[in-house]
Amino acid sequence: MSRWHEPSDNCLICHGEQELVIGVRERGPYERMHDYTRVLFCAACDIGELRSFSYDDFVVFGEEDEIMVWSGILVTADVDRLRAVFACPAPLDHDCKCAQHIRAYDTNVRAGKTLLAEYGPARHSPDGRATVTVRVTDGLAEFC
Repeated sequence: MSRWHEPSDNCLICHGEQELVIGVRERGPYERMHDYTRVLFCAACDIGELRSFSYDDFVVFGEEDEIMVWSGILVTADVDRLRAVFACPAPLDHDCKCAQHIRAYDTNVRAGKTLLAEYGPARHSPDGRATVTVRVTDGLAEFC
């Protein structure tokens, strides 16, 4: 992956470094593909984010963007709830296949997130971004 395609976990609002709270799932990084879903938290902005990143160098021209980022805002109370109830002893392990990580991934796919513009000021604004919440069902945290 070239330096132009390096993913960034920086805050989309203040551009500062965010804390990785939960590593939901990751494939790669490989030279031509990298996907991940993470829960991030920016202490400076006091806001969390459910972020899904996709880099796919195999796309046919015009089919879709090579890089896509989906983002959902998580309020601090939901980030705190995740920290307290995430039922896995290794919450940062993107490769974990426990019931909690599977539930987090499955509900992340269905959670309404906003596809961000690849470039421009809209990418770095919370305006218009979806809000995602966290609930506990059958002892497992899930996104809704």
